[in-house]
Amino acid sequence: MKFRAKLVDIGCIQQFIKILSTVSKICKSCTLRLSGGQVIFTQTERVASGGTNLWVEINQGDFFDEYRIEGKDDRNEIYLEVVNENLLRAMKSGQNAQSIKIKLTKKQTPCLTFEISLPSLTTHSRNVVHDVPVAVIPSRFWDDFQKPLLPNYDIKISIPQLKIIKNIVERLKNISGFMVISAKRNGELKFSVDTDEVIVTTHFKNMDVDGDTLRNASEDEEDDEIEARIDIQKLVTFLHVQQFNPTKAICALVHGQAVHMFLQCSDVMFQYFLPAMNVTIS
Repeated sequence: MKFRAKLVDIGCIQQFIKILSTVSKICKSCTLRLSGGQVIFTQTERVASGGTNLWVEINQGDFFDEYRIEGKDDRNEIYLEVVNENLLRAMKSGQNAQSIKIKLTKKQTPCLTFEISLPSLTTHSRNVVHDVPVAVIPSRFWDDFQKPLLPNYDIKISIPQLKIIKNIVERLKNISGFMVISAKRNGELKFSVDTDEVIVTTHFKNMDVDGDTLRNASEDEEDDEIEARIDIQKLVTFLHVQQFNPTKAICALVHGQAVHMFLQCSDVMFQYFLPAMNVTIS
């Protein structure tokens, strides 16, 4: 297996750091999936820990000036288990770099080696090298790291500005550990918490609803409320992505089962799957 990539554009370097920073806030470790066209960060949490699933996808051509990969078989992919903070620390040391080369190397253990060329006031270049240990995932386990197969959604509805949602959810988490996200086919979206002492609900109206949702609904179902109860802290953690100002933000609901967030930014796509919690704990 061989992998080599190079970042030169300072904007791409800083955006890649921003992506790593966001991923590291959501989860401590993840699977880095490298292919000929894409770089994907994915993490699937054990059911006992919440069962969330993160999928962050970028097109390598949007970031890298050089990009070469030789996988083991015709799929031409490499899967690595990485500690996010270690990757972030290596990249941050090159946030003002002239270039950053990333290579898969074999030291005492497999590593992603970062060769960082820093600007200098003299004719001598300044180079920094970081070896970040990784674990190579055998191909027989790759099927565990594919996009999750999800049931048909009952509704897909647009989300207001994430900064607004983040402020609301952070306040609601001080009231309850769980939150209900609900939506109607008339474009109403609600975020609510319910305890013995208080019920707090934030309403958003006239949100865009996916056309398939409307076409597949009968007249009797138009006023039905589709909802799912989720761990509110999991959602707060994911909402760090608000700094990317997504061009498209969608919340898909399967009644009583799951919430799936889709966020499309100019050069990165985030997906976050949250299973419903079938308990009421304040």
